[in-house]
Amino acid sequence: MLIFEALSLIYSYFIMKTNMGKVFTTLLCMMMCLSLYAQEFTLGMVVGSWNFSAPDAPYGYQKGTCQIKKTGENLSAVFTISDTEMTVKEIKKESDTYKCNFYVDGTYVSLTFIQEGKNKLTGKANAEGMVIPVTFTKIVKAVQAR
Repeated sequence: MLIFEALSLIYSYFIMKTNMGKVFTTLLCMMMCLSLYAQEFTLGMVVGSWNFSAPDAPYGYQKGTCQIKKTGENLSAVFTISDTEMTVKEIKKESDTYKCNFYVDGTYVSLTFIQEGKNKLTGKANAEGMVIPVTFTKIVKAVQAR
């Protein structure tokens, strides 16, 4: 019974006082919103099918698709450029930057990119000294109504 009275006194002190109650409630709401926002961009967000565009790349390599998959704890990808598939065995995440390396027709390419929203990735591909901006747009499949 004594615990119940103590809890009720604490409750009335924090909640029933108008200003303190508003501050407490506001802080609580802000913390909940921040935790939900922090969960929005997770490792799984980059998983899926992407179209990519690299307008400054040589002709024939300016656009294609990328399928990013989660394999165990790691990310991997398959890039398709001009009907040629290239497999990336591992995409590393450092802070908010993703990095991977692969060969395109014998040229070593180092790709770094960041997530700029649910459906957009931007980055740069370094192909033997030539730095090429790359933009990825997520392929969103339309859901048909039945």
